[in-house]
Amino acid sequence: MTIQQWIGGAFLMVTLGIPSVYGAPVQTVDVDLHSTTGTIPAALKTRMVASIQGAASYIYKGKEDSYIKESIQAYEKATIDVVDRILYGYTVKSISMDIGESMYMRLTLEPYGNVVQSIETKFNYGNISPYGQSLIHRDIGNVKPRLEQILLGASLESLGWITPLAQKSIRSELEGTLPEFTPQIDIVGGELAKATVYLVPHGNSVHRTDVAIHSNTLPSALFYNMRQYYEKKLQQLEGLPVSFVRRHQLMIESEIQEELNISRGVTQFGVTMTPELQVGTDTRLDIHVDSSKYILRGEGYLDMGRGVDSVGLRVYTGVHRGPHDWYLETEFLPNRLKWSFAPSYGYQFSKDTKVGYQYSLPNHHHHGFVYQNIGTRWNARYERDITAKANEFALSYDVHEYLRLEYVWGDQDRWLRLIGRI
Repeated sequence: MTIQQWIGGAFLMVTLGIPSVYGAPVQTVDVDLHSTTGTIPAALKTRMVASIQGAASYIYKGKEDSYIKESIQAYEKATIDVVDRILYGYTVKSISMDIGESMYMRLTLEPYGNVVQSIETKFNYGNISPYGQSLIHRDIGNVKPRLEQILLGASLESLGWITPLAQKSIRSELEGTLPEFTPQIDIVGGELAKATVYLVPHGNSVHRTDVAIHSNTLPSALFYNMRQYYEKKLQQLEGLPVSFVRRHQLMIESEIQEELNISRGVTQFGVTMTPELQVGTDTRLDIHVDSSKYILRGEGYLDMGRGVDSVGLRVYTGVHRGPHDWYLETEFLPNRLKWSFAPSYGYQFSKDTKVGYQYSLPNHHHHGFVYQNIGTRWNARYERDITAKANEFALSYDVHEYLRLEYVWGDQDRWLRLIGRI
C-alpha cells in the first residue's frame, strides 16, 4: 500500500468522522462479513471484523442517522474504500447498512486470486528419537484441525494476517498439553498450503541414561539381554526435557511393566519384574527381579588388606516363600581348597531390612545376621558368630548390579572387599 493511499484513507476517515449536532446519533456499529467463496476462516474473520468495526465506529459513531441516510451512497463508497485499504487479500464486493442508533453493516468480500483449498501439516521434532516423538505426538491433540480452521478458504494474499494468528492459536492449544516445548510455525502459501510446526524444547534435558537389574534370588547375568534391550530403549529419552519425561514417568513405567509381564521369565517361571524410573538429567531405570519360588545366585570376592582366606566363591541355592527364605550357602576357599556349608533362614522384616540365622559346617558355629538397605546403592550388614562371640560389620556400595565394594571391620582387623556377582 502506497503513502498516498494511506493519506487518502486517513482523509476520508477524518472527514466522515466529524460528528453532527442534529438528530439521533449512532451509538454502536456491528459488522457482519461474508465471502463470495462461502468461507472465511473463523480466526481471520474475527480479526477482520474487529479491524472493520474499529474503523466504522470512528466514521459513524456520534453522527446523526438522518444525515447518514441522506448521503448513504457517499458513505458506502467511502466505507468500501477504507475497508479495501484495511484488509489484505480481500476486496469488498457489496455493502448494505441498517442506519440507526444501533447500526448494522453487512459486507461481502472476495479474495484476491486463489484461496487455500487444503493443508499439509508436518511436525519437526529436531533430533528427538522416534520413541520420544511418539510420546510427544500423544500430547499434540487437535493442532492439525486447528490449523485447518485457520487456513482453509483464506486468500493466499492474506497469509501475512494468518501466520501470527496461527502462531498464537497453536501456542494456546499446546500450552496446557505440551508446556515443555515452544511451538514455531512456518507456513508456505498455495492452494495446497504447507505448515511446519517446529517444537523447540526448553529447560533441562536428559543427557545420560542407564539401566540396572537387581535381584536377590536370581543371577543378574540371566537378564543381560534384557538389560541391553532397555538400555537402547532408554537412550531414546535423551534430548527430551526432564520435566516432560517426569510428567510421562508413570506411563513409561506402565509400558515397560506390560512388556515385562509378557516376557518368558514371568509367564513360564513365575519371576516378578518391577520397573522403577528415576528421572533427571541422568535418568536411570532399575528393574527389580525376584523369583517367587527359588533362590539361585553366586558371587566371588577378593579381600584387600586381609592375610588369610582373601579369595572365595559363594553359591546360594534354596526356596523363597513370601518373606521367608530357606537356602544353603556354599563357600569354596581356593587358597586352602576348603569347602564350607551353611544351612540358612532369612526373614524379610521390611522392604529394606532382612534378619536371619545360619548354622555353619564343618565348624558347627551358630550365626545371626541383619541386612539393611540404605537408599538405592548403599547397604549395611551386621553378623554375629554366636558360638565364637565375634562380630563383623560392613558397609557396601553397589557400583552396578555385577559389582559391589564393601568395607568390613571385625573385632580384630579391617579390610576392603571387592564382590563380583553373577
